[in-house]
Amino acid sequence: MKNLAVCLVVVTLIAFYDNVSAQHHHSGQWASSKKSPAIAAALSLQPLPVDLGSFYAGNWERGIVYTAAEIALFVPAVVLLAENSNWGHHRYDAYYYGDPARRTWTNADRNRFYYIVGGYFLIKVISAFDAGLSVEHQNAKISIGYSIGYNEQNKSFAVSLAIPILAQPER
Repeated sequence: MKNLAVCLVVVTLIAFYDNVSAQHHHSGQWASSKKSPAIAAALSLQPLPVDLGSFYAGNWERGIVYTAAEIALFVPAVVLLAENSNWGHHRYDAYYYGDPARRTWTNADRNRFYYIVGGYFLIKVISAFDAGLSVEHQNAKISIGYSIGYNEQNKSFAVSLAIPILAQPER
């Protein structure tokens, strides 16, 4: 747990340093810097149920929505762990319990926990991609076109996404 906290602090410091050091004083005004999509994604993937990547990218609305979704999945997982893993209960008699078939988790609780944790990780991955993509769009100021269609003749549904490919700037 201590290593996890140290890693989180280091990632946050790197994000802050990158944001501050990239700004420079130019002609009497502070020029805004480009943000890093990798840092936005890394901040979204940190294990706490807060989507720091969206907040870093400046998308406060999405950050609040992703944070609410993460908390909605994180809290029931912690409750299931607390109920079934004897946290804080020093039940030393359980160490010497003679019945080998004894379990603290029922199959329903275990499956529920796996689904909750799977949903939590899915939200984390989606929010990481969203934060990284948001930063890329802010940096490039591009617009993405998309269309959704249904063809009744073929009974098919189509989604198309048009993303312009940007040329690398010459140095």
